Amino acid sequence: MATSQITTEKRTAPSIQRAAFASLIGTMIEWYDFYLFVFCSALVFSKIFFSAADPVSAYVGSVGTLVAAFVSRPLGALLFGHFGDTRGRKIALVVTLIGMGIVTCVIGLIPGYASWGYWSVCALVGLRLLQGIFFGGEWGGAVLMTIENSPPQQRGWYGVFSQLGNPLGFFFASGVMQLIVVMTSLDDFLRWGWRIAFFASAALVFVGLYVRLMVSETRDFETLNKRKTLREALPVRLLFVRHRRPLLLCMILQAGLLFGSYILIVYGANYSQRVLGLPANWNFIAGLVAAVANIVALLIMARLSDCIGRKPIYMFGLLMYAIVPFPFFWLLEMKTLPAVILANTLVWMLAQAGTTAVQSSFLAELFPTEVRYSAISISYQLSTVIIGIPVSFLPVWVMSQFGSIYAVAASAAIGGLLGLIALTALPETYKKQIAE
Repeated sequence: MATSQITTEKRTAPSIQRAAFASLIGTMIEWYDFYLFVFCSALVFSKIFFSAADPVSAYVGSVGTLVAAFVSRPLGALLFGHFGDTRGRKIALVVTLIGMGIVTCVIGLIPGYASWGYWSVCALVGLRLLQGIFFGGEWGGAVLMTIENSPPQQRGWYGVFSQLGNPLGFFFASGVMQLIVVMTSLDDFLRWGWRIAFFASAALVFVGLYVRLMVSETRDFETLNKRKTLREALPVRLLFVRHRRPLLLCMILQAGLLFGSYILIVYGANYSQRVLGLPANWNFIAGLVAAVANIVALLIMARLSDCIGRKPIYMFGLLMYAIVPFPFFWLLEMKTLPAVILANTLVWMLAQAGTTAVQSSFLAELFPTEVRYSAISISYQLSTVIIGIPVSFLPVWVMSQFGSIYAVAASAAIGGLLGLIALTALPETYKKQIAE
């Protein structure tokens, strides 16, 4: 009993805080890189890496490079999930962080279509696939670095730090792009300005690497590692044999977030600029405000989940993903900056915060330690292939078929409803004992 108390006290002081910060900085870099690619796929890549003769094909091609990472993310989840479940969470996180930083910087060096022709497209897609492998292993390990070190009654609170990387990554990506847009002409921005944002990722990687090297291995993995005779040599096999049902339900659960993110945030930014003719920097300004609101909402909802449970918070977020798409596009149609800011804030503060505030703690609590890294990584990343890739092209198809932006809003709402169905079939977990 005394030993248990000492261990808990040691883990609840600076070590947990360091783990939370290490988790946050890594996912922030991941999402910074992701949103840079989102912004550039909408604003830059169609002009730089594709022929200007066919703007529609250029747009589809630029979106294609965005979703290329979806294909390789499950591979990263399998690879680093196995590595994290058998060798440790910490070393997997260090490798993914270094890999993400190197690939992102190299993307900023690729010559455009005018210099390399189709080879520039091949280089962009190839690096994007490699980036997806590192992305696929990053999130699961970052989540477990905090969840497996947290006191049982505070897993929701500490688990949210890995989720704060999303709005912070969006905030920094929006801020950097906005700064570059303001300080350069349109020609300079397209020639070399956008590349600065990719090089800036290197500074974040050095900070993140230093912090992660200072963090010790998680408590739960250390406990499991001492019981080597009970460990599974191939965790993914055990996952698919014994935990198929929760794995499948967790994949469906991601539908709300994937439909909402790629239809409202990605397509919404493109629609506001290409169709409504709104200034490109409005999306950056709205993103900065919405990201701040999202951070506040995430902290409140995560703390609340430790009191009332994960499912009520998750249910609220999914309901918002089924409702918010309609006022979102209605506000964009008003063509004013305050309306664009409000539209984005509704998505980030209600729908996105409601789901992601408890996503990390809820998924981690559903699976045992021996398969936990593989389980949450595969469920999270495989859903991006099965759901994310079709959804990325869905709004363009819906718009061509129905000619109404509210038909696009209805397609986004479907994701929230699918997530709700999966959520009802999963148990509440916030009082569950997850340590070995």
